[in-house]
Amino acid sequence: MNGTPAPLYYVSPTQLNVQIPYETSPGTATLEVDTPYQSATFNFQVAPSGPGIFTFADGSVNPSKSGARGQIYTLFITGEGQVSPSLATGTTPSSRTPTSRLPKPVLPYKLTIGGVDASIQFIGIPSGLVGVTQINFTVPTGTAPGTLPVVVTVGGVDSAPAKFTVTQ
Repeated sequence: MNGTPAPLYYVSPTQLNVQIPYETSPGTATLEVDTPYQSATFNFQVAPSGPGIFTFADGSVNPSKSGARGQIYTLFITGEGQVSPSLATGTTPSSRTPTSRLPKPVLPYKLTIGGVDASIQFIGIPSGLVGVTQINFTVPTGTAPGTLPVVVTVGGVDSAPAKFTVTQ
């Protein structure tokens, strides 16, 4: 990508899952894919952030589809942009890294459930995951029971909403 090697995580005839290298600056980027048989290029825009929540097929937050007000649950995002401390593209933090030193987004972030700000207890890239950020959040006591949209915002950019069912 722009001359920097980019890790490939999945390849099929119609899809590539690629980590955009942390070194890629916002603006127009060129992805070049070479095989022994052909080469292809694709130009696209890179933004400072573009958060996306990992969901189940039904659009519910993965791994926590539901929960009670005042309790802590977990979700995962990608597209958080630059992190601090910095992390080399395609690598994961050491399993010996203290939780307080795990890489987290440098841009401002927040999480809402049904439009209500949720308290974030932890945000960071855990050991063993590449390009994936974990968020531990508390369901606000002021949310109504029911299936509500969860939105993660990083650097002023909202994720697509995911579903979370508040049980009580």
